[in-house]
Amino acid sequence: MKQQHFFRNKKVIILGGTGSIGSYILKSLIPLKPKFIRIFSRDEYKQHKLRYLYMDEKNIDYMLGDIGDIDSLITSTSDFDIIFHCAALKHVSISEEMPEVFIKTNVIGSLNVKKAAILNKIPITVSISSDKAVDPTNVMGLTKSLQEKIFSSHSLKAESQGVKFITVRFGNVIGTHGSLFPILYNQIKGNKPITITHPEMTRFLMSPKEAIDLIFWATINGKDGEIVIKKMKSTKIITIINEFLELMKKKKSWPIRPIGVRVGEKIHESLITEDNLYRTKEKNGYYVVSPYTSVDIIEDKMIARKTSIEERNKFLSNFSKNFLSKKELDNYIMEYLKNLDL
Repeated sequence: MKQQHFFRNKKVIILGGTGSIGSYILKSLIPLKPKFIRIFSRDEYKQHKLRYLYMDEKNIDYMLGDIGDIDSLITSTSDFDIIFHCAALKHVSISEEMPEVFIKTNVIGSLNVKKAAILNKIPITVSISSDKAVDPTNVMGLTKSLQEKIFSSHSLKAESQGVKFITVRFGNVIGTHGSLFPILYNQIKGNKPITITHPEMTRFLMSPKEAIDLIFWATINGKDGEIVIKKMKSTKIITIINEFLELMKKKKSWPIRPIGVRVGEKIHESLITEDNLYRTKEKNGYYVVSPYTSVDIIEDKMIARKTSIEERNKFLSNFSKNFLSKKELDNYIMEYLKNLDL
């Protein structure tokens, strides 16, 4: 089913709707003509900015609230067709310093979202996760892994039929708050040394449009308990730095200051754990991980046993065949630079 037809006349609430991903969803939903959109977040200033930006859109309302407040969440999500759950804390270094806050938001908050969705009988809830949930080594990744399990376990609950939970797993979305591209741009523009953690570090990349395509595809096609992941490409951080310098017409001799790998940070990321391979299928450019209750579990396990080492490596960010070409990476950087709000 096409997006235009699926979202038309639907009532949609975006939790964390003032964040980078929530704002992208809002911008992409408006042309699809849903019946009503609600932005739910705890950031008053960003809500004010969105109100001003979309002042001519009469079918959007805004509610201040926190997913940690179950009563507010239940009230705010009543009578909706779709929940997009984007409310989360995401920065690895801060999660290591303040794990309690991440647990309250990413784990307890997600439990509250699930309770509210079941109580209000919301047909579809789509939750945003991260590749850091795969074999997590930091608090942020651990909380995201628990968030995924909270929603994928729903298929075990027979009393909640008609309500489904789908998770999408992101790589690094270009240009989001606090991500690599804005940091590099501001360091170069401010004539400051570029900070780098590790020269061999690799990351999966996706554009905002690819992120939205993933979310909408999963919303329309996903089944209860599934995790949907884009077949992303990756690159080395040092390669991104060199391409930034070239495209911003700066010398490649620009000073680079190593700061070391931060606590909990991985050198490389993975899209899917090895033990999940037997529940993973490819469809339309996406990997779809079925929940543990899938009837295909035995058949899929046999497929996984036949998977070659190279096939398993394709889920790793340091697998050279996953690397973006120079042209592909340049396109990502140019898209970011073109859309800067200068």
